[in-house]
Amino acid sequence: MTSRTPEDVERAARLMQDTIVSSEKVRDGLRDDEAVPFVEWGLTRARQLAAHLAAANRLADDDEQIADQGYELARLMTRLNWLVTYRHKKDAAWLTRTFQMVNQLSRELYGEEAPTFSDEEIAAWLAGHSARSNADLLRDLIARLTPPDSAPPAPPLPGRPSAAPQEPDPPLPPGETHGS
Repeated sequence: MTSRTPEDVERAARLMQDTIVSSEKVRDGLRDDEAVPFVEWGLTRARQLAAHLAAANRLADDDEQIADQGYELARLMTRLNWLVTYRHKKDAAWLTRTFQMVNQLSRELYGEEAPTFSDEEIAAWLAGHSARSNADLLRDLIARLTPPDSAPPAPPLPGRPSAAPQEPDPPLPPGETHGS
């Protein structure tokens, strides 16, 4: 593998993002208000992952291999989706195995220092999930799995307002208006 240019990293991120967007499993069973922030998180993770892999000289060399790395991120997202959408249909053993797979996929993507769920966090999630909404659970899961060295959030998907609040214009002295 060779040193990567910013253009190589951007191209890799786009390929990974395409893999996420084209995977129905990532959002299957989620309502739009649950799926949109989740997919936006995944798109941001794809950019961050491409940069992380390039910095570690682990970014794949060809488009197919890069798409495979994106597929691993889509698999992680699918398991998170399954935790919230199947939580009432599956037993605690299945949910625990799914959390273990989430941990494994996180480590495969980000290395041994990857964010993962401890046994105590899994037990607490299992004990408290039924009182919470899918959106709340998904938001908490992705917050926990967002690596601390993450890039800034992805811009919203086309047609979606920004999640960041807009700064109000500062107050003006009497007699002045904005734009003058």
